[in-house]
Amino acid sequence: MKGLRPIVTSALVVVALALASNASAQAAAGGQAPPPPKNLQVLKADNYGPAMRAFTQALGVQCNYCHVMEPTRDMASDDKQTKKTARMMLQMVNHANEMIASGAGKPASDLVRVQCWTCHRGKAIPETPPPAQPPAAAPAAAPR
Repeated sequence: MKGLRPIVTSALVVVALALASNASAQAAAGGQAPPPPKNLQVLKADNYGPAMRAFTQALGVQCNYCHVMEPTRDMASDDKQTKKTARMMLQMVNHANEMIASGAGKPASDLVRVQCWTCHRGKAIPETPPPAQPPAAAPAAAPR
């Protein structure tokens, strides 16, 4: 979780204010605020919204990629492998960011952080670049 928090901190503040404002407006209009999320195992309730939006952008997918939407909208369900994979990927990103922070010897503000976008670049399945080709050997000099 430590690795994701700095990634979405500023967005979280904006979104939290917007959500609070929206919830207040809904309550004033007789509506209800959305129920709190269920079955959070890696993300925290206070930042899952910005994280979900970040996943959508970084992977180029919609909610139904990881969540069961038919026949019911069951966001807590763990029936989809993509959701299970997403949890593992979040743990990997968090671990990578912790390792970078502990080994870099720089202030956290000077570190580049690993994010979903780092590998996915708008694609659900990251593309693997072709193997690097060895540099072409220089032609041998002609004997003199």
